[in-house]
Amino acid sequence: MRAIAIVGRMPIVLTFAVLGVAVLGGFAQRASGMGASLIASPLLALAVGPRTGVAVTNLLGIVVALAVLATSARRLDIPKAKILVPAGLIGVLPGTIAFHLLPENWLQVTVGAVTALGLASVSIARRLRATPTPARTAAAGLASGVSSAVAGAGGPPLAIYAVATDWPQAQFAATCQISFALQAAAALAVKGMPALPISLLGGAIAATLAGVAAAHLLSGRINAAHARRAAIVIAAVATALTTVHAVIGLAGH
Repeated sequence: MRAIAIVGRMPIVLTFAVLGVAVLGGFAQRASGMGASLIASPLLALAVGPRTGVAVTNLLGIVVALAVLATSARRLDIPKAKILVPAGLIGVLPGTIAFHLLPENWLQVTVGAVTALGLASVSIARRLRATPTPARTAAAGLASGVSSAVAGAGGPPLAIYAVATDWPQAQFAATCQISFALQAAAALAVKGMPALPISLLGGAIAATLAGVAAAHLLSGRINAAHARRAAIVIAAVATALTTVHAVIGLAGH
């Protein structure tokens, strides 16, 4: 309801906000390897509210995952995918239940917490070492499905798992796309499409692809390490703003 009200009051501001986040997320994903959802989820939660924001992030996550998969499918780790995908789909169910049951401000806090975990995941994972057993692979997939459904960001659990188990980056990047795309699709199938005009959603999809394409064309001129640091800063600021906004809302109640 909040998103619909915003659409009615300031459609131009909303349109530019959603399209801008979509372009930025797609560009950051291709340029830095940072999950687009870590940037898009908190920013969209601020722009249109956490429920609509998470749903839009799920939608754009499908687009980004398929775009990346199109260029990396030959690197798929099939044995791990056979465990990650069903485990992730199982995780979508409790994540979607939490998505519907949490009050809006608490959902926004959850979005902030999940994206903060994503930003910390690399440093956390570097201190961990684990053997990639089927049980650990399934646990990572399950946690990814939960966080994808409740906060739009399924990457942090898989990033921790990948670094801790020394999963080769190329195989990780390719294999996770199938998991991300199917988790987001399953979550949207249960939640329904975001409460925004179809024209705006179509524009956001096109903007995401434009961001990916622009970063691809500029890839020879972009320093990946610098791009990653910039993406982390943007995601950190967005996460902080989202969390503070939610805490203020909780204090007001």
